Amino acid sequence: MLLLKALAGGSFVVAFAVAGSIVKPKRFAGLFSAAPSVAIASLMIAAYSGSHEAARDARSLVLGAVAMIGAALLGLPLLGRLSALRTASCIGGFWVVIAVVGYAVVLR
Repeated sequence: MLLLKALAGGSFVVAFAVAGSIVKPKRFAGLFSAAPSVAIASLMIAAYSGSHEAARDARSLVLGAVAMIGAALLGLPLLGRLSALRTASCIGGFWVVIAVVGYAVVLR
């Protein structure tokens, strides 16, 4: 199962990397690299196994996306006021808090 996940994830990484190389401007290429492709591959393998793992993984992905959107919205006003390092630290901390609270409330 682990080998299958690795092969599927690697295939998706390559596909998303190709998509990222086509996109303009090139700074968006990173958005299409590892995270979405590995998430899709893992979800695909979990769904194939037919277990409840796929539903749990899908909820986890949505929760992580909501946390990332919240952190990005927080980061927009902070970037003008704080240095890039402090803004990134605040965004990362905020994302962790939202993700942990979301996990405790939604996924337990």
